[in-house]
Amino acid sequence: MKSKKLLEYIKSSDLVVPGILLANYKDLGMNEKEVLFMSLLMTSPLIPFDPIFFKDRLGFEVEETMEIMSNLSSKKYVDLIVKKENNKMKEYMSIDLFYERLLMYLMDEDDSGVDADSEIYEIIESEFGRTLSPMEYETISGWLNANIDEGLIKEALKEAVLNGVNNLKYIDKILYEWTKKGYKKASDVKKKNARKEPDEINLFEYDWLDEND
Repeated sequence: MKSKKLLEYIKSSDLVVPGILLANYKDLGMNEKEVLFMSLLMTSPLIPFDPIFFKDRLGFEVEETMEIMSNLSSKKYVDLIVKKENNKMKEYMSIDLFYERLLMYLMDEDDSGVDADSEIYEIIESEFGRTLSPMEYETISGWLNANIDEGLIKEALKEAVLNGVNNLKYIDKILYEWTKKGYKKASDVKKKNARKEPDEINLFEYDWLDEND
């Protein structure tokens, strides 16, 4: 899935994002009060910048709200947007910057070199006929982090689809066996299949669907 599509998924997952935030807020450089502040901001695309609003809902004093806002703004998590309404300028708080930073964190773009715009996410979604879960994104990201060639992933996906299995665990085990054999590209698999070597291990002898493996 391309990063723009994944970003939209993250922003729409009201139950998922707070859980990710709570589990990783320290890594994201936030404290507990900032987490509460951000969680409230997630309830609406745009919330008016009104310290009284936060005082009523979170118990923060005006000075404390201003300090938290300043901290989150300096961390590039929150931004102020000015809109004209009824001939008056009104300030709103946007956390689009936070969602972008969260995407980078989840995809490890800062230090892993993984291409978040890789089409492999969309290809797998298309073949599975459904949206991938956040855990499945992590699995695919792990393959890319391990420098597994996308062509090899597509070939493993093809094997899974031909066998009627829409399961990333199935694909993961295929990739594991192939990398053990030294296959680096789809062409390596095709060459081996063309030879039909007698000692070739049948991948589908394994119990791919045993969740206890």
